Amino acid sequence: MLIRYAMLAIACFASGVAISGGYFAFISMIGIFPKLLEKVKGARHYLLIECLLAYGAALANLIYVFKISVPVTWVGYTIICLFGGIFVGCLAGALTEVLNVIPIAARRFSVRRNFPYVIYGLAAGKLVGSVLSVVLGM
Repeated sequence: MLIRYAMLAIACFASGVAISGGYFAFISMIGIFPKLLEKVKGARHYLLIECLLAYGAALANLIYVFKISVPVTWVGYTIICLFGGIFVGCLAGALTEVLNVIPIAARRFSVRRNFPYVIYGLAAGKLVGSVLSVVLGM
């Protein structure tokens, strides 16, 4: 029975390594980080930012897997959520810029004239969804 649990642990660990490796390879290969760092004038720190992202993901996985209790007040939780939202927003913006999603969508759906309203609607939807998630405790 112990051998089965050991094999299961090894298989789960290998799966996690493969998935996270694929995620970082995907983000690195399509050039999101260079484009994002170019926007914030931090291209000279590319390797540092990439390493910090990998270390942060590994640390978060360790905290999640081993159920390590990290006491955080509501102020700390607010700051963590703020930085998480900024990261996700910047990453989504960089991804859309790299893949040219916005010009393609604008041509496809003929929304050139009303495009600012589309962006405002997306932002409002994100805000309402976030507020409802916090209020309802999802």
